[in-house]
Amino acid sequence: MSVKTRLKSIAERAPAPLARLLAYVPFSVRLGPGYVRTLRLAAGMTSARACDVRAWAFPKLKAIVRRAYEETAFYRAFYDARGYDPSRLRTFEHFQDIPIVTKADLREFGLEDRSTPAPRRMLINTGGTSGQPLAFHVDGEAFAREWAHMHLIWGRAGYHYRDLKLTMRGRNLGGDVLRYNAVHNEYIINTYADRSAVADALYELLKRRRIQWIHGYPSIVSEIISSLADIRPEAMRGLQRNLKGVLLGSEFPAPHYVEPLKRTLGVQMTAWYGHSEMCVLAYEDASNHYVPLHSYGFVEALDGSDGQRLIGTSYWNTASPFIRYDTGDLVQAEVRDGVVESFAVAAGRTGDFVIDGRGMRIALTALIFGRHHPAFDRCRHVQVRQVQPGKLELLVVPGDKTVGIPEIMSGFDFSNVELKVSPVLLSEPVRSEAGKIRLLV
Repeated sequence: MSVKTRLKSIAERAPAPLARLLAYVPFSVRLGPGYVRTLRLAAGMTSARACDVRAWAFPKLKAIVRRAYEETAFYRAFYDARGYDPSRLRTFEHFQDIPIVTKADLREFGLEDRSTPAPRRMLINTGGTSGQPLAFHVDGEAFAREWAHMHLIWGRAGYHYRDLKLTMRGRNLGGDVLRYNAVHNEYIINTYADRSAVADALYELLKRRRIQWIHGYPSIVSEIISSLADIRPEAMRGLQRNLKGVLLGSEFPAPHYVEPLKRTLGVQMTAWYGHSEMCVLAYEDASNHYVPLHSYGFVEALDGSDGQRLIGTSYWNTASPFIRYDTGDLVQAEVRDGVVESFAVAAGRTGDFVIDGRGMRIALTALIFGRHHPAFDRCRHVQVRQVQPGKLELLVVPGDKTVGIPEIMSGFDFSNVELKVSPVLLSEPVRSEAGKIRLLV
């Protein structure tokens, strides 16, 4: 076990007084030199001109394309079938000749056929907001890079890793309403707990601890803050006293969530765009546009019949490469000399809710994706239809037609929620009039 893995394990299990001390261990120690190296690179590239981005990125793009073609069955077959020869990639402009890859393309091949035996690689499984699952590997330094970039984004708002935060990200903590996590110096809220119990627990916590940041899904943060203001206004006043800002991730920061939060809390909102495939990461600027961090991955906006599609390439992930990967989001982008300087999301991920048996709203981001259901390995698509409060239909397109309902349902965890979930097997997902696959039908 590595030093950083051991520290994380100790921090997650240590008694509260010791855990708070462990929270002060610098991330340069926890994640190693890769964290420091990436933080310096990312900070230096935030002011880079388009020509500098092109000059820095092209050798890395060329290297990952060549390696993916030589070492993975997927890219070799995918490019050969489309008549693309990576040896043609001689200039930055030639990068646009490379075929676009979609999640559906990748899913046609097994995990190992699109992966390489990279050192210390880690398995990731994501459903994505389209409900289409995908498993892949990331390289051993992925999380060092991830947290270096995230701390850069949060640092722009004034965040420091020693600041105490309150996290609302769809965690199911069983019988616990709050749980301290020293890894990120945060108190995690059980978003499935009764709202009165949450309000009472926060009231007691705020008597002895100073919460400086809120971090979570926009839909969940909005829901909990609204209920706190109604149930325990004195707790809300205690929260506002030391609060510096709100960090909103994993969902599109829809105005109907963000604007009430601004009015209620009176602090700055910091949002960013990212996805589990780790190709694109961008922070939101003052004009509500996203500015991509090209040190993280190379970003493109490709014109199509339905608008500009956001395309990303990871320079770093040699374990399961993503090259010219279609994120599935439509954007309106500002491009200079072939480099995306900013973009606005025209159609993408939002926070859908369902209503449980108590009349509480539950964010589908938390219910479906926050729990990392093992059943995603067996499903092509997962969607939800609300029949009535407390009752859901889980619409599943299985990856294997021989797999039945009992086997699929055994891989879903809907414990600790007042919902009756009825599975429905489909041969194809339900699509909107525009042909899109929505999570909430």
